[in-house]
Amino acid sequence: MIAFDRLCLDDATRAAFQALPGANELELGRVVSLDRGFPLVDTAADELRAELATDIKKSEDSIVAVGDWVALRIPESHDKAIIETVLPRRVEIARVKRVGREKQVRRQVLAANVDRVFICQSLSGQGVDLELLVRQMAAVRGAGAEPVFLLTKRDMVGDAVAEKTRADIEEVMPDVRLLMLATLEGEGVEEVRALCPQDMTVMLLGESGVGKSALVNALVGEEVLETGETRERDDKGRHTTVARRIIEIPGGGLIVDAPGLRTLQIIDPEEALRRGFPDIAEAAASCRFSDCTHTHEPGCAVRETIPKPRLDAYLALRDRILR
Repeated sequence: MIAFDRLCLDDATRAAFQALPGANELELGRVVSLDRGFPLVDTAADELRAELATDIKKSEDSIVAVGDWVALRIPESHDKAIIETVLPRRVEIARVKRVGREKQVRRQVLAANVDRVFICQSLSGQGVDLELLVRQMAAVRGAGAEPVFLLTKRDMVGDAVAEKTRADIEEVMPDVRLLMLATLEGEGVEEVRALCPQDMTVMLLGESGVGKSALVNALVGEEVLETGETRERDDKGRHTTVARRIIEIPGGGLIVDAPGLRTLQIIDPEEALRRGFPDIAEAAASCRFSDCTHTHEPGCAVRETIPKPRLDAYLALRDRILR
C-alpha cells in the first residue's frame, strides 16, 4: 500500500471530490494497479479491490485507468468497494483499439494524471528510430505531459554512435530532455531519479527489451519487476510486465510501468502538432498566407526561422497524421 500523502493528490482533484453530492459518505482513492481482475485502489485508510458502479459500467467512459482518482463507496455487506465516480483527469495517456467483430474504434486510457513520460529506446540492436521519437514526443505533449527521452544500453555501443545519436535527436528536438543510461552499471540512474520528485507521477513508454523493468528495479532499489532476456538478432525482448501498476520510488515520486508498448496513437493531431512544435506554431502566425503549408509559399516565416531538420520532421509527422 502506498501512503496516502505520497499519492500526488492535487488541489483540483481534492476540490472535485469535495463537491460531489454525498462526499462525506465516500472515500477518495487512487487506482494503483489494473490486471485481469478488479482495480486495486489505495485510500487514506486501506488498499482494497473495487468494482464499477452500474451507471459507470453503462457509460461511454467506463474504463478506469491506473492513476485515476476515484470516489468509493464501501458497503458493510460487500466484499469489494464500489467506484461511484471517476474524477476528472488532468492528463490521459491513451491509445486507440479496434474491438469486436465490427472492429469498432475505442479509446483506451493507459494511464491517467501522469506528469512526465520517459520515452525509452535502446541504443543497441537496430539503434534509435528518430521518426518514432518525434511521433512519441508529439503524442505525449498532445496528452498534456512532459516527454523525456531515455536511451538505454549505452554500454553496448561506442562513443561515436552515442554522440551521433544525441546530435541527431537534439538537431530535431532540442527542447526535449535526453539521458543515456547503462542501467545495470548504474549510469544515468540517479539523473532519472532526480526527474521523479515526490509530487510527481511518471510513466515509462517503450517496447519490450529496452530495459524498462531493469530501470524500475534500479530506482526502487530492489527487484520489484521481473526482467527478461533479449534476442541477440535484434535486441528485442519478451513482455515481462503483464499489468499496469503504480510503484513508489523511495524518496521520490510514483512510476507507472506498463506492458511493452511501442508507441501511442495521436488522438488529437492538431493539438499534438501545436504542443509538440510550439515554435513552429508561433512562427506560422507571421506567415504571409493564413493557409501556408510551409513548403513553397513566399513569405513563409516558418521556413525563414525554423532549422531545416526540425521543420522536415514536423512536416513528415504532419503529413502522416493529418492525411
